[in-house]
Amino acid sequence: MHKQLKSRALELRIDKELSYSEIKKVLGVPKSTLSEWLKEFPLRKEKIVELQRDNLKRNEAKIENFRNAMRSKRDKEDSKTYKKYQNKFSKISEKELFAVGLALYLSEGSKKDYYSIALANTDPNLIRFFINWLEKFFDISKERIKISLHLYENMDIDKEKGFWKDKLNIKDFQIYKPWVSKLKEGSFTYRESFRHGTCTVRVHGGEKKRELMMAIRAFFDNCFK
Repeated sequence: MHKQLKSRALELRIDKELSYSEIKKVLGVPKSTLSEWLKEFPLRKEKIVELQRDNLKRNEAKIENFRNAMRSKRDKEDSKTYKKYQNKFSKISEKELFAVGLALYLSEGSKKDYYSIALANTDPNLIRFFINWLEKFFDISKERIKISLHLYENMDIDKEKGFWKDKLNIKDFQIYKPWVSKLKEGSFTYRESFRHGTCTVRVHGGEKKRELMMAIRAFFDNCFK
């Protein structure tokens, strides 16, 4: 029920552009919950002006403006914090970068398959990092890399294939036919703009897989000597 309500709330916010009060009337969900669910979907300025023109909803317009102001404040604070860490990480040694990739594969990668390297994630930045990391440290050309996508029936399949193709800068022949799952009743929603399914990077070859696993073992065997 919780997931269905969130999906419905997203639909009312994105498609109908309803305010929190209007969504609350429809779904009976507290504004505090709606604020968490819908924080990434502010109303357009034009919509807020419409609320201001309606005396009955003037207070709602003030609330929406306040939320937008707070969001802008958070964005400025995040930007300041980002610059601080950008300076801190401006010089990353190859040894550090290599260790990051090893730890990433140990946590997210497939260890059971002896004949291929495979790592799955929903974040395109992480997938792009791993592809570049394989190319740099294991001399695996980008053309050898294939990806498979796990998508859902209510997603635009061609659009999502294009999204991953552009983000990873790969060609059509490197993308396997997507695995498309049906959404069960009460399942999570894929209305959020940041959801694009799960992408798995695959590189076939037992020699490279063994080299990767031995590098991981050697790294962790020497961590706390």
